[in-house]
Amino acid sequence: MSTTVTFTEFNGASATPTTNRTEMNLKSIDDSTSSYQVNTIVANSNSFTKYQAPLHSGTYNTLNGATFKISSNTPGTGITITGSLQSTYVTPSQVASGDSAMSLVGLVGTFRATSPFGTGGVAGYTAGGNVYASALRLQMQTTSSASTGDTSPVTITYMWSES
Repeated sequence: MSTTVTFTEFNGASATPTTNRTEMNLKSIDDSTSSYQVNTIVANSNSFTKYQAPLHSGTYNTLNGATFKISSNTPGTGITITGSLQSTYVTPSQVASGDSAMSLVGLVGTFRATSPFGTGGVAGYTAGGNVYASALRLQMQTTSSASTGDTSPVTITYMWSES
């Protein structure tokens, strides 16, 4: 038994999903297809908030411990990556999200059968089939001292246990 995990990104006023995302570039536009190199984040501004959620599929008995962490939440001078797990979708914007710096230790979420948003999330999922883990909201926030050009890469890790 094993589960396959893909990532879904949500954009726009109505949380339009784009499935099978393979990157999580933060940029100055709310979409899942434009290049971050064209939609740059300038010093003293923020990226649009980005919502992505893991979708588990396959055969399993139980899923537990949906956890996200970041390798570094300061990829450059004057730059911070903020993050939180969300059960409510808010239209992405460049206004500071109010989230803390993304956790180096891990944010532990829940599982929901039909959407990562809404009530009724559970820590351990036993129904089998497709299930979303909590949505991760990220934002790059910069100060006037942020340098130009690409930042140092950071890795977002998603972990879980299954049986």
